[in-house]
Formats: sequence, C-alpha cells, structure tokens
Amino acid sequence: MPFLGVDGGGTKTAFALISKEGDLLASAVMGPSHPDQIGMDGVHQTLQAGVAAVCSQAGISTSAISFSFWGLPGFGENLDHIPGFERAVADILQHNNFRLGNDVEAGWAGSLACRPGVHLVAGTGAIGFGADHKGNTARCSGWSELFGDEGSAYWLGRHLLGLFSKQSDGRLPKSPLYHIVKQKLGLERDLDLLARMDLLSKRDEVAGLAVLVYEAAEQGDENAAALYREAAFEHSLTVKSIIQQLEFPPDELISVSYSGGVFKSGDYVLAPLREYLNPLNAALVQPKLSPVTGACLYAMVLAGNSVDDQLVERLQAAEKGLA
Repeated sequence: MPFLGVDGGGTKTAFALISKEGDLLASAVMGPSHPDQIGMDGVHQTLQAGVAAVCSQAGISTSAISFSFWGLPGFGENLDHIPGFERAVADILQHNNFRLGNDVEAGWAGSLACRPGVHLVAGTGAIGFGADHKGNTARCSGWSELFGDEGSAYWLGRHLLGLFSKQSDGRLPKSPLYHIVKQKLGLERDLDLLARMDLLSKRDEVAGLAVLVYEAAEQGDENAAALYREAAFEHSLTVKSIIQQLEFPPDELISVSYSGGVFKSGDYVLAPLREYLNPLNAALVQPKLSPVTGACLYAMVLAGNSVDDQLVERLQAAEKGLA
C-alpha cells in the first residue's frame, strides 16, 4: 500500500505517492493551500484535486493509501485553522491514517531523510525546524515579515530599500546597489520610489527584490555582502535555538540542511553560515530529497517503517528521473 506526501505552500502545493520499496508512483502540483490566501474552502478544493490526481495516476482509490503526511502552510500558527485542515483531509481520505504538520516539517523530512538534525528555510519568509534522536522536535523563527523572518528574501528586500534610501540622501556613500535599484525599478528620481509603495507593500514584491542584493554582491558591493553575512548570522541563531531546545549527543556533529531561494545565492550566505555554525558543532549538508518526497518518507516513518540508505538512494534516483 502506498504512502502519500503533501508539501503545501502559498504559491503551490505538491503531492506524491511512493511505495514501501521506494518507487515514486505518482506526483502532481496544484495551486496554493494557505487558508489566509484562499480560505478553507479553497484549501479543501486544492487538496482534493491533488489527491485525486495522484490516485488517478497510480490507479488506486484513497482507501488504498496506507498513511499520509500533510505539510501545510501556517499549520500550528493559527489554532482556528487546525479543525478546518483536519476536516478537509478526513473528508478527502475517508479515513484517519494521516498526520498534519507544518510545511517546514516536509522540508526537514526531505532534506535530512527523516534523520536527526536541523533544517533551515529561507524563501519569502524564514523558519527553522529540527528533530533529535529521541523524536523530539522544535521550531524557531517564522514570526512573519512584520517583526521576524530574519534572513528571508523579504528581509533582504526590505534592507535593500533601506540602504538605497540612505545612499540616495547621503547618509551612506553610493555603491553599485544604489544604481542597480534605480535602474531595475525604473526610477527617474529617487523619490519616485515613494510612489511605488502600493506595489512594494506586497510581500512577494519586496521578497523579489532579494535578487538585486545578489546582483550587487556580484558587482563587488560590500553592503550587499554584509547583508548576506547578517542573514547568515540570523540563520545561525535559529540553528542555535533549535539545538538548545533538543537533546543531541554532545560528541555528534549536527547536520544542518537548507532550502529556499535565499540559499541560491551560494557562498555569499553559505560561507559565513558555515563559520557561524562551527562553534555550535553543526555543519551544513546538501538536501537529500525534495520536501514532497520527504513528506512521503515521513509518512512511512510515522506508520512504523524503517528507512535505510538504499531506500533514500532509490527515491533520489526517481527524483532525478523527473527532472
């Protein structure tokens, strides 16, 4: 009997079915599944469509699903949403062999193949999740862009605009960053930025400016490089907090994986992060599997199955076949 994994999000929601042997049986991608964006009825429709798609591909009914893990955006943050999520999933599956969790758990399960360690997410927002050998779990950050999400793409974009304003009026000397922002945003006058605030008040628009930080860093802008170093420090604080909340063996090197667009900037953020992690007896590792495959794997583990390296390698090969 197959295992279902779901990786929800504010942009898209991924679904996959795997066998106990590690065969990828079906996969599908649907739209967003965050209730703050589309309401709980919209979430139900998205989840139902995704499950129907993978079950159709695999030629099974929902009753054949052995167990499932659903990584859902914002799960656990607004308690009012939990009953709605539970009703939707129970209605779709028509059984209770499932567990709901935050989508960051799917990221951890995939990147570390359900092994002990810490997973960092730095996309539009930022959050961390970890698990130890005893099965204890902990999260840190993810407090929203208003007063948190340090080191995220939104955070980088907001700080970029702050540096632009300081360079514009002479509080800081102009650097490549200033000229890149002015050109990319098509500003004839620097103050024209204020007329764009309707656009820049949108979370995704501000987060999209993070790519300009990368462009500036590529041109040797020390301000941009410093922003990445500060982002790395913030991520190290997240790792430190999670380690302190959990019980890792004192003599064991703790694996720290990562995902999200910010980390695509490479060593601008990864190199300083490695340095900050050294005193914590922690080291960066590349993600093993995608979040949705991780959700499938987590479903297997939650159902009482063991996961070995051969199974993980088989899933890795299956993912490469889809690329």
